[in-house]
Parts: sequence; C-alpha cells; structure tokens
Amino acid sequence: MKRVLCVPFAPVLAGTARNCAALTELAQRIAETAAHVDAIVLPELALSGYLLESLVGEAALTHDQLGELAQNLTTSGMPAKTEWILGLPLREKNQIFNVAAVLADGNVKHIQRKLFLPTYGMFDEARYFTRGMDFTCYEGALGKTAILICEDAWHLELAYAASLARADTVVVISASPARGLTHAPHFSSTHHWRNRLQVCAESYGQSYVYCNRSGTEDGVLYDASTFAVAGDALFIAGHSLAAYEKSMLFELPSASARVSLSGDSSRQNDAALVQKILSSVQVTEKDC
Repeated sequence: MKRVLCVPFAPVLAGTARNCAALTELAQRIAETAAHVDAIVLPELALSGYLLESLVGEAALTHDQLGELAQNLTTSGMPAKTEWILGLPLREKNQIFNVAAVLADGNVKHIQRKLFLPTYGMFDEARYFTRGMDFTCYEGALGKTAILICEDAWHLELAYAASLARADTVVVISASPARGLTHAPHFSSTHHWRNRLQVCAESYGQSYVYCNRSGTEDGVLYDASTFAVAGDALFIAGHSLAAYEKSMLFELPSASARVSLSGDSSRQNDAALVQKILSSVQVTEKDC
C-alpha cells in the first residue's frame, strides 16, 4: 500500500513567498502528526492562486526558486524522501507555464507543463501561460506516475496516453470552481469529476488521485474536494488528517494488486491498432 495525502490548499493570490512559507509550515504540521505519508498532493497553482491575470509575471517562480523550496521542505521534519506534487506558475526564459512539480530529496524530480489551457467562460489561461507540448511519466513514490492538470483530465486521449505509458497512478490536480447545487453532500461539479475519473480508472486499471483547492478568489468558490479511485473503479475510503482542514489520507493498492479490466485496450497489445486508427484520421487546418 502507498499512502498519499491530498491537501486542498488555499493560497494567497499572487503571494508566492507567503504561500511557500505556508507550505513549509504545513510540512512541519504533517511531521508532528507522525503519520506515514509517501506522497503529498496539493492543487493546481497552489503556490500562486488561480486568478492571476496580469500578476502572473510577478507570481511565477524560477527553477532556482523551486529548487530552494525543495531544499526547505527537507528541513521541516518530514522524511526527505517524501514526495510533494504541487502546482505553480514556472518561468522559463521569457515564457511562463502552468506546471505540476514533483519535489523529493531536496530536488525537483519532475515537471509536467499543462497541455490544454482553457479559454472559455471565466477561464482565459492561454492569454497568460504558454502551453506545454510534452506528456511524460516518472518513477516515484506512487510507482510510475502521470500527472494531469485540471483541463488536461477532460481530454480522454491523455488518460489513454497514461495507460499506454503503463502508469500505475494518475494524479489530477485542479483549481476547479464549485458549480451546481444538489441535495447530495457534493456540488454537481464534483460529481462530474468523480464520474469522469472513475471511468478512466475502470477503463485502464489505474489508480486515480484527485485534489482540488479550497477557499475563494474574487468571489469564486472552490470546494476542497479530494478523492481516490482504485484500478477496479472503487472509491478508496479516506481518513482526515488534522494538519490541514479537509485534508484526506488515502491508501492506494500496490501496482501488483491492480486489476486490469477486460476493457483495458492498451494492456492487450491493442495499442498498435489504436495508433493506426488515430494516424488515419486526417486533421486539416480548417478542422482546427
């Protein structure tokens, strides 16, 4: 079993230094609980807040600053090998990306840049961020791991790509506004997330971990929802941890215990056929 803690962190908008300091304090509180944790997941843009707009330039971190944060986390009392998966705006030369960073052992272990930048409704990310162009997995505390950043999880081709890469775990981080009142304990937006990722887990026999943020920004509410789904499509019961309000600790089954369902096409050597079908589809400039 691998133990992953989802923390629905509520950042200060454009307060990068304050958020980094709060993250170190959070690590100290988690250490004080003496809970064994293999990985800690924070939401999309956890170090900056989401509605940055023109503040994105001053809120973005450099690789050196991210490395310094990784070093600081090793002095918090948490085991240095504890893996942190968190979102932030990352400056690379004259470009800024919406990324998920993986920190462990005082180092930046992996960077995933957001691929699909929403530009509908209240969202206008493509105006402020450069889109990523690569999708890669890494070997980490949760086995071979893929990361999807909010909108990326609504593109099922990436769920298939994670399966094709033989990822054991797919981590989804988001800053998704709460929408739709229901009689159930969750917003309808949360139900959509749960249903969608359950289908992905069932289709490809992989564990999915989801972490949304909490708090409000400019009148927008975020619901602090977190959940985990095993490869057999069953939701995993979580346990609260006092280190942060609404944080939840989940125990993921090991990769060897994962059930590959009959619908898992990429694990039945059907990937070549799927690739052939996709390559035969002609996409023209008019279609785009």
